[in-house]
Amino acid sequence: MEFTDIKSKDFIELAGIPKHLHSTTIAEQRVKWRLREALEAIDIHEQIERLHYTTWNADNGTVNYSQPLVELLVDAVLHSEAPTIGPAGGIFSARGVNGEEHHVAVDLAAVHEAASIVYRHIKETEQAD
Repeated sequence: MEFTDIKSKDFIELAGIPKHLHSTTIAEQRVKWRLREALEAIDIHEQIERLHYTTWNADNGTVNYSQPLVELLVDAVLHSEAPTIGPAGGIFSARGVNGEEHHVAVDLAAVHEAASIVYRHIKETEQAD
């Protein structure tokens, strides 16, 4: 996967955004466009803001973890820890649910690979700056 026009897509105006939120705002900008492109490259065209990685208790179905993919990746970038989207969960269109009506039928391994590509590219770009 090759990302193009990186500098212009990474640019975000920080005027009016409190200084303590700059790192998060920049990371979110970098994650969103890359994740959108990476998922589209593997034929996933869902709105990225609606995609949540969720895990649940296998015995009773209770959700024990749910986080938007964008937020998961922003946290990974900010903490320099590669994201993990494991096979014990799924992608859902809402946070904190695991019902079939909210399940997004995508290849979880492909989503993990796309997230990993996004993370690595952001970290490589940061190193180059």
